[in-house]
Amino acid sequence: MVRKILCVLLLVFSTGAFAATQLKWNDLQPDDPALRAKVAAMSSDQRSRLVRAVQQRKLQLSMKEQGTKPDALGEWERKLLKEDLSDLAPMVDQLNAFEKRRITDLKPSLNQQDVQIDGYLLPLTQSDRKVTEFLLVPIVGACIHVPPPPPNQMIVVRYPQGYEQGELFAPVTIRGKLKVGHSKSNLSLVDGAAMVESGYQMSADAVTAYKK
Repeated sequence: MVRKILCVLLLVFSTGAFAATQLKWNDLQPDDPALRAKVAAMSSDQRSRLVRAVQQRKLQLSMKEQGTKPDALGEWERKLLKEDLSDLAPMVDQLNAFEKRRITDLKPSLNQQDVQIDGYLLPLTQSDRKVTEFLLVPIVGACIHVPPPPPNQMIVVRYPQGYEQGELFAPVTIRGKLKVGHSKSNLSLVDGAAMVESGYQMSADAVTAYKK
């Protein structure tokens, strides 16, 4: 019996019981299941009203910031402003608060977790034509010609043995222990350099070319 138990344990261990958790980029951002469930429970008409309520709020804020008068708006915008959506104001407040947290907050529960994630490599440090430190970002060309992703969508990766980068924008897969915490890196760009802030760090165990 003992031998059978040991065999089962060895089998479990050998089949990856401690394999790294595969993450998607939205896993690095906070979630609000209760809010999602509330929206999901709405009918299509209710969700349509909610969308218009969000659009109305954005239009009102834009008009206030830019000093725009109603008569300078198009017919659709004027109609939207007149619609009574005040009953949805609390829900719009919740959505706006969640959106703010979604792009700023980190996920402390991921700290020191063994993870694997796919993304695009932006070199920070190179040695002997190999990249030893880089930023991992979710979209190709991030930080190059557009504002950088939010900190919770960037990972600073250190890989002392180096990764020989092939095609510039080819995706990679990284694996290692994730560390939660803000850091700043000096990223060299086509038109100069810029300091970018990351919300996560990793000393990678492996960096490989992405495979579908």
